[in-house]
Amino acid sequence: PQGWLNEGSVLMRDGKILEVTNCDLALIGARLIDAKGMTDAEVYKRANIDRRLFSKIRTGKGYLPSKRTILALAIALELNLDETDDLLARAGYTLSRSQKFDVIVQYFISTGYYDIYDINKVLFYYDQPLLGAS
Repeated sequence: PQGWLNEGSVLMRDGKILEVTNCDLALIGARLIDAKGMTDAEVYKRANIDRRLFSKIRTGKGYLPSKRTILALAIALELNLDETDDLLARAGYTLSRSQKFDVIVQYFISTGYYDIYDINKVLFYYDQPLLGAS
């Protein structure tokens, strides 16, 4: 149907990701980047991660990024909360309402605010680990 895009593991309609099927996390990331119409450079810069780490994620067979890195990528890709939860779950992670770091990140995603530097300022203020670069 018109407005639908099925890119193997990512099913989209009118720019909204509807489903990501189970597969290699690197492939999921690549499909999400393509589906969002972004370049690799845009994503790793917006995620505040090193190009080499991004390349390892993008091409690494079986490489599992940290939860913080996955959240940085979700912020860079401007994923909504459901999409972020889905991406985290595929890597074996989840957002917790009992962890201050998770609550802060969840708040920004749920309000649609995706400036990683501003999010990191709030995380720093509350003495939490930062997203992206370690």
